[in-house]
Amino acid sequence: MIHSFDLEKKVLSGVLQHQYKWEEISSFLNDRDFYSEDSKVNVSIFKLLKNALNNAENIDETILVQRIQQLKATFPDSVDVAEYIYSLAFYKITEKIFLSSVRELKKYTARREIYNSCKNVADFVKSADPNLKYAELVEQSDQIYNKNIKDFEMSEAGPVNLFEMMEELVEDRGNNPVEDFGMLGPHPRVNEMYGSLLLAGNISVIVARSGVGKTNFCMDYTTKVSAEHGVAVLHFDNGEMSEDELIFRQCSAMTGIPVWLLQTGKWRTTAYKDWSVDEVVAKVRSAWDKIQGMEFYYENVAGLSPDEMCSLLKRFYFSKIGRGNPLIFSFDYIKSDFGSIGKADGWQQVSYLVHKFKQTIHRDLSFDGKPCVSMLTSVQSNRLGITSNRNVGAIVDDESVVSLSDGITQFCSHLFLLRRKVAEELHEEGANFGTHKLINLKARHLGKDALRAIHPVEMPDGTKKQNFVNLKLENFRIDECGDLQDIVDSSNGGGVEVRQNNPDQLPM
Repeated sequence: MIHSFDLEKKVLSGVLQHQYKWEEISSFLNDRDFYSEDSKVNVSIFKLLKNALNNAENIDETILVQRIQQLKATFPDSVDVAEYIYSLAFYKITEKIFLSSVRELKKYTARREIYNSCKNVADFVKSADPNLKYAELVEQSDQIYNKNIKDFEMSEAGPVNLFEMMEELVEDRGNNPVEDFGMLGPHPRVNEMYGSLLLAGNISVIVARSGVGKTNFCMDYTTKVSAEHGVAVLHFDNGEMSEDELIFRQCSAMTGIPVWLLQTGKWRTTAYKDWSVDEVVAKVRSAWDKIQGMEFYYENVAGLSPDEMCSLLKRFYFSKIGRGNPLIFSFDYIKSDFGSIGKADGWQQVSYLVHKFKQTIHRDLSFDGKPCVSMLTSVQSNRLGITSNRNVGAIVDDESVVSLSDGITQFCSHLFLLRRKVAEELHEEGANFGTHKLINLKARHLGKDALRAIHPVEMPDGTKKQNFVNLKLENFRIDECGDLQDIVDSSNGGGVEVRQNNPDQLPM
């Protein structure tokens, strides 16, 4: 079996000699860590030490010998327990080596847990009902395998005193400064005002009416971040689009060639705008070099329950990405027709779904106590979000447009409303400032220009409005066109240069 008698002995010596460290290790050192088949004496000694120290007793080798003799325990190898315990007390082990030995012993425990989990999965599969659905078989096997591994990781962490970590963390970050925190996206103003929308363990949500471009925004954002930072994307589609549709959209965004030309295959024979046929062909084929090394995985999850989707996400992460590695998770989109949570109302289904996703990326897929997966998703706005045939004064741009559930706003880190500009706005703001507005409804963290994000913009007439980011959507390509402050500065004759996406930095 997988064990180390000598390492167990080191740890016992350390516990006996450095009892003041017990509180530091007691949360994750337990009976399971002492498993030597050579002798059961180690686990017996540990149990006595643990009980004494948990009761705040002073215990030495003499008391320990007396207590284990009182148990009248016998061991298969006929070890002289008294002599063995005295050897533990006199073994020279420093505090540093002791703590290091504890960590090494936990590695053996982890290996045993993996081994036993594999055996348990094998036993379950052999004895499972032959009529069990494939999805249930896989899901239950996954749960059996990951339960012990997850428990092991969590037990080692335990609650921590944040103030004990503060000096080291802040000083270390000062020694190794970074320009920005997290994986930043392609839009300069969004980065400056709101920081990364893809921080590990967080969920960012785009809310919009149908056909406005929420899927387009999420696809564009995650793909560009993936290319810039070398991180894989896993995209779950809730039955809205096929693989082919997404591929053609991605190619259109990368090349500027309309989807129609790509889908019909006429991109080899048709000129577009002021581009000749040869230029169109060259632009399309320029994408082949751009996608080399990029990873964008697609899965149709229509009809799956939240539990099944989370199980699928975990299996993909563990098998394809690997524990501790980053992953961008894209989900298109949050809705309430799962049909798998009994008679729960739509808002209850949505709350459960968002809760499951949050739990999965924040806790289940963490490594060494730190989340590894970031999530971007979207939700359809309710009828309050309708803007067609409305004047500007009648448009609702707040959280009330979020459909179905307050749970969405509760669990997300960023919430943005994406909508088309109405004719009045296009006329007043000008063509240079795009076709759409990206309006922040919630931000759990902000970027380096936080004041620009939270302070209202003073308009030429003296009124104040919430700031927003301008976007231009064309052929599934998204370009940022500054914010409301840039519009005001431009109207005041400031000669504002609107910074847009740099095509040389990103492949889109």
